[in-house]
Amino acid sequence: MKTNANLTEPPAPVLSETNIVPLGVHKRRQRLENYIASKFKITPFSNRAGSAAWRVSGTKRDGSRVRDNFAELQAAQCRQVELEAEFHARQTDTAVRATRLSETELRLAETAFLKLDAPDEILPAVDLWIRQGKALAVKASPRLDEAVEQFKAWLLTTEEMRDHSKRNLRIRIDMFANGVSNIILSTITPEFLEAYLDKRNVSGATKDNDRRAVSRFFAWCIERPRRWMTTNPARDVKVERGEKPPPSILTVDQCKKLLHAAETFNKGRLAPYVAVCLFAGLRPSEAGRLQWEQVNLKDGEIRLEANQTKTGCPRVVTINPTLKAWLEKYSGKEFYPANWRKHFDEVKKRAGFGTPDETDPKRKKLVPWPDDVMRHTAISHYFRNSGSYGLTAEQFGNSEAIIKKHYQGRVSTDDAKTFYAILPSEKGTK
Repeated sequence: MKTNANLTEPPAPVLSETNIVPLGVHKRRQRLENYIASKFKITPFSNRAGSAAWRVSGTKRDGSRVRDNFAELQAAQCRQVELEAEFHARQTDTAVRATRLSETELRLAETAFLKLDAPDEILPAVDLWIRQGKALAVKASPRLDEAVEQFKAWLLTTEEMRDHSKRNLRIRIDMFANGVSNIILSTITPEFLEAYLDKRNVSGATKDNDRRAVSRFFAWCIERPRRWMTTNPARDVKVERGEKPPPSILTVDQCKKLLHAAETFNKGRLAPYVAVCLFAGLRPSEAGRLQWEQVNLKDGEIRLEANQTKTGCPRVVTINPTLKAWLEKYSGKEFYPANWRKHFDEVKKRAGFGTPDETDPKRKKLVPWPDDVMRHTAISHYFRNSGSYGLTAEQFGNSEAIIKKHYQGRVSTDDAKTFYAILPSEKGTK
């Protein structure tokens, strides 16, 4: 039998386990592909304006018809994927949805919704942030050392506080910066500040003063235009000050020695300062800014302006006859001369006050100088002499409650009589 050389039989299929598929499996697979492909389709079309567009069409599981138009093919494909996932996932919580958000943006959005009580709060929250919160947002926060240097530079130029307050802030802020690590300012927490205060081997009152100074520094960092912090960590730190001791006062003999030392040192250079502190109860910062133009000897008054007082309120101090005698004798001498601190330390030493030193015979018997002791002495004697809470509070710029709590009964009537009889040397010292 002849065969046609141009006709060849197709090779017999090679049977193997990988390509032997039962006929029923082929049919089921085809039906599944047709089922999936037939739900939502993308077709090109031209809209009324003549421009090309893409339409996603199909039927949802609930029977509703979808006909969404898109100008871009990519957007149409994203919509198709979303509809397909919604159809086949039966709207489960983890259904795949088309979105233009990145992975990070999706995670942030999920976190934001978890923090809200209801999903519809997200838009009001964003609007509030744009109107108010964004303007208060923290800028790039510097490290602590850099912020401290800028703060000290600001202290040199500002007129918002007295020189004494500036010096106190500089000292305490420097101690804070030197006692902690140079961390980013906005990362400072109340726990960080508490750890610093716990290391300070000082009294509770000193620790609280440290906390107040650091709090003022943080408040400056929060203010415009810096905005380096959003909250003040010092506000959440509580310091136990401990039981406050009663105010210390000088005895009448100690007052005599102090005034005599002021008269005999450098021709009475510090006599006016000691006199207004001891007989008028001026605070050191108030006496340090006092000028003779504010002293009215004829009417017996000293007027302190608001920028001189601790409370920020002006005050008129009555000049008693004893103080008038001292001011008349030393009229014109500065209340706060140059080298005041060094000279006042010498005056106190001559009166028996200073830091005792067992190795130095001249300093062995010195007595520590109590804080604000001249003011406490003046208030105690004035109240005993006047017997009035109101007059005493007005004279010294305190409240009546403070006078009742700290100053009544501190001295006797005889003490007050002797105290107000201490006159300058040329008129006799009694």
